[in-house]
Amino acid sequence: MVDTYRKWIGMFLAVFFSFCLWSGGKSCGQVQAAGHVFDEAGIFSGSETKKLEKLAQEMEETYDMNYLLMTAEEAWGMSSAELAEDFYETQGYDKNGRRGGAVFLIDFDNRELYVATNGDMIYYLTDERIERICDAGYDYASEGEYGQAMTAMLEQTAVYMKKGIPDHQYTYDTETGRVVRYKSLSAGEFGMAAAIALAAAALVCFLVYRRYSSVEKYEYAVGQNGDMDLTGKEDRLVNQFVTHRRIVREPPRGGGSGGGSFSGRSSTHTSSREGTFGGGGRKF
Repeated sequence: MVDTYRKWIGMFLAVFFSFCLWSGGKSCGQVQAAGHVFDEAGIFSGSETKKLEKLAQEMEETYDMNYLLMTAEEAWGMSSAELAEDFYETQGYDKNGRRGGAVFLIDFDNRELYVATNGDMIYYLTDERIERICDAGYDYASEGEYGQAMTAMLEQTAVYMKKGIPDHQYTYDTETGRVVRYKSLSAGEFGMAAAIALAAAALVCFLVYRRYSSVEKYEYAVGQNGDMDLTGKEDRLVNQFVTHRRIVREPPRGGGSGGGSFSGRSSTHTSSREGTFGGGGRKF
């Protein structure tokens, strides 16, 4: 019961903290709010904040995604995932018209680097890519170079954004076991498919026209030769029983175009506010 109360109090304080970050008011604590950088722990220098802000702004304009860089000294009983996701949703980033977004969090309470993904960002940052992003910042964070850690994580993300959504990407809901594969066509594949479809349609039309163009027209006398007999019939269904059972499937494993690739998996879950998020972290 005590843990439950502590968690609720923590969520309230997190919402209050989020409001402070949004307003940028110094009366709420030492918070640097620069649009994309929310340094509650006060660990970034002015030059580091400007550098991170510029990179996040450029990526936002290029990919129409939210890139939020966040530090927290106190998690108020929440996990790093809950803290990042709650901030993203309470500030309305999930509904601001962007295609998706990510929160890059340095959590000093839980001692964790964490990346939370939402919307289309889930497709770009798979489980494996998030692990590599955390790898990029881990050594810096372990040595106390937190500005370098955040910069390295964001720069690694920029590399993956440029590469695009990986082949055979799919989402795996860790709560229900549902697997949804991402399907897309390149411009060349789309053009080829369209050309084949048009050629096939033209060939069918030509063959049909050629076959029936020389056939003599015939008119059928419907009024004289037609006949109709309607008979009433009634079916009644009784004693029907239906049993529903959910089958949780394991995520597909193994490479190759036939079975999908484990490296293309993006694990997802439902947040406390019913949003869908991916993500992963690394203790430091």
